[in-house]
Amino acid sequence: MIQVTVRFGSEVINRTYPEGTNIGAILSDRELKSVCGWGDNVRAMVHGVEQPVTALAPDGATIVVETRANSKAN
Repeated sequence: MIQVTVRFGSEVINRTYPEGTNIGAILSDRELKSVCGWGDNVRAMVHGVEQPVTALAPDGATIVVETRANSKAN
């Protein structure tokens, strides 16, 4: 099991996940999404670096979830 801290705005939640959990699984965790209130257009940052959804969640890390800026279609 791994321990992660997820931060979105003023919400800070500590969670335990199975070893090998990726960032995408954490971002799509329905309970976290409902408690924190983020939508589908978010990104995960660890130590200020954006993480791909396929990256493994590091044990003990703080994952900062941010809403992505909307981009204008060309």
